[in-house]
Amino acid sequence: MACIIADGYALGCRDNIGGIQSVFIGNFDTTQNYTFDADNQIATVLLAAVPGSLTYYTFEQENETGEFKETAAISNENGTVFYEQTVSLTLHKATAAVKNKLKLLAQGNLSLIVLDQSGVYHLVGMQNGVRVSAIDGGVGKAYGDMNGYTVSFTAKEPQPAVIIDQTAAAFTLTAN
Repeated sequence: MACIIADGYALGCRDNIGGIQSVFIGNFDTTQNYTFDADNQIATVLLAAVPGSLTYYTFEQENETGEFKETAAISNENGTVFYEQTVSLTLHKATAAVKNKLKLLAQGNLSLIVLDQSGVYHLVGMQNGVRVSAIDGGVGKAYGDMNGYTVSFTAKEPQPAVIIDQTAAAFTLTAN
């Protein structure tokens, strides 16, 4: 049997926090290549064949507004496993610029890097890319209501999202 468990899980320190700081969004590029370390983290990013073709743009998030979730879809009947990766972002203010940005995002196949509150970078949609799956928003009714949009991105991948080493992430996000 090839899938034999080799170790367990130990409780660690309580030095973890939920939520995301920022999401970096670029166009999906199938020529992007990576090298991996012993823990299966991305150690280096080999830039796309055309320099500057993969540029990431920062989408900052207020505390406790953005979210990254990953769910394994397992079918015992069919012998299959895949991972649905979902990122939700909140964009405040229903302006023309925000609406135009959302329209472009909805039309593209994207690559997302999520920076969580613990300082860990997650590459979402590494093999197949990411698509916008929903946009919800408006200007609200009461003064304290949300004026803006929530946009959801979804990827379906054969593997969980890969963690990117901080040095490799910093290089990727500034090299283009």
